[in-house]
Amino acid sequence: MNNNELPDPDENGIIRILPISFFADKKQLLRKFNINPHIYDFFQEHIVRPFIHKANYNRHYEILKSELTMLKNKNILDIACGTGSIVTYLDPSNCYTGLDISYKLLKNASKRIKSRKFKEKSLIQGKAENLPYKNNSFDFICCNTALHMIPDYKKAIQEIPRVLDTGGSFLGCCPVTGIDNKFDKIWKKVVQKRKMIHSLSEDDIKSICEISGLKYKQIGTNGGLLYFRSEK
Repeated sequence: MNNNELPDPDENGIIRILPISFFADKKQLLRKFNINPHIYDFFQEHIVRPFIHKANYNRHYEILKSELTMLKNKNILDIACGTGSIVTYLDPSNCYTGLDISYKLLKNASKRIKSRKFKEKSLIQGKAENLPYKNNSFDFICCNTALHMIPDYKKAIQEIPRVLDTGGSFLGCCPVTGIDNKFDKIWKKVVQKRKMIHSLSEDDIKSICEISGLKYKQIGTNGGLLYFRSEK
């Protein structure tokens, strides 16, 4: 897949690279994502997506499917992969790497990717702001509904063109203000209550992508969700 020097995976097929200091400093963040993965998926799909994001579940996956099923023989990085929901739409000819800070979610992702028969696969417990890969390691990078929850989302986006090969693409989906009035009203309350969540606009994302050397293009909206593709 790539020649990055990483530790061997554990008994669950997960490579753990987070330093001990991270767990001490980020207890609140880890508690948020160290939940039952089945509850997590249900909550995201049946509560967050329709009632908070004001987005249509079917349209969300139709957009992702249209962008992902065409990929063949690519080296793919799935940032903040959670339980690995996008692998359903990826061809087995691809090499898949999923990265997340939650070990519990990665364990569920491990079960999911076993059935996909990818050419190569790996799961990393690591940070999006400090990707453990050499320059130009991936052909395609995806971040599905997670940028707003990454503590330093700007640094995470800035890491993408470093590990993305020339001509590669970054596919992102993120809740943003300014595209759906119903979502905006709810999101203001959510952000006030949950301090770890960012309130982003499309201009925020477009700006950091372009500053980082990525060519930004919106590919669709769905309630308060923005879908975009950025190319190196």
